[in-house]
Amino acid sequence: MIDFKDQLQNIKNQENAYQKKHKTFEEQLGILKQRKLIISNDSFVLSKLKHINYYRLSAYFLPFQYPKNSENENIFLPNTSFENILSSYYFDAELRKIIFEAVESIEIYFRTQIAYFHSLKYDAFGYLKLENFRENKTDKFQELQDDILKEKTRSKEFFIKHFKKKYNSVDLPIWSVVEIISFGSLSKFFMILKEEEQNQVIQNIHGINKVVFYKWFHALSGVRNICAHHSRLWNRTLGVSFEVPRGLESFENIKESKNKVFFALSVIEYLLTCIGEDEVDFKTKIKNLIKKYPKVKLESMGFIENWQQNPIWSENE
Repeated sequence: MIDFKDQLQNIKNQENAYQKKHKTFEEQLGILKQRKLIISNDSFVLSKLKHINYYRLSAYFLPFQYPKNSENENIFLPNTSFENILSSYYFDAELRKIIFEAVESIEIYFRTQIAYFHSLKYDAFGYLKLENFRENKTDKFQELQDDILKEKTRSKEFFIKHFKKKYNSVDLPIWSVVEIISFGSLSKFFMILKEEEQNQVIQNIHGINKVVFYKWFHALSGVRNICAHHSRLWNRTLGVSFEVPRGLESFENIKESKNKVFFALSVIEYLLTCIGEDEVDFKTKIKNLIKKYPKVKLESMGFIENWQQNPIWSENE
């Protein structure tokens, strides 16, 4: 009997142009040497390749190699050592941890604000009614409800089971809902709030209107996801650019970096300061990290000259 599924898979395999074969760790080491990477200790490099996927590590090769489509493509620039690559990798890993922790503080704060002000006006289950949100947002309202349902279905949080058992209800109060929805869904929630509530939620974010804040929230969601998935961040061009607020010189001076990590770091520091999360000490952590890895090219992250004199980063602020 002909197995059409197997036939279809064979056809797909034949059409697949990807021809790279499995490489042993020793072969991976050999490739790095062929590409003129300076390796002083084979055993050390092999031990790292066994712990860090070559493909993951290769994301940090590009700044140290000749340009793509050049005659030296894939060849490392002179005087580039394996330690240079590893230093960039570790810097990025530490940077992501610092950012993730800081964004978590921001996220928790705004989860609290949204739940507080929405329930203040509409009580615990007001989020279930379309009329409690901005007009002409029916589609977004339904998307939010779908997101909430999806998260309730798959969530294993104890408080959800407890609530269902105790109150015999499938609907959760708003202060529970904001704890299970994603960062992206939270930004969607903010977007469809009525203007009065939006202004209440961001009342401590000086000089930022609701439109800028939503765009910041959306862009931060992308940065957070990069951190959560352990992807390369430090020299990345962000898929979603940050909005440059008018009238705030601190951000206007760095507007050329709005799709780079430096702008994201500045937004995070600004938000933390506005909401009073001083204990996070984000500014100091970033500066200490840069001191720890002095060879990392800050311009690749969008840092401007004399960035420490910017009011956001100045020690006098």
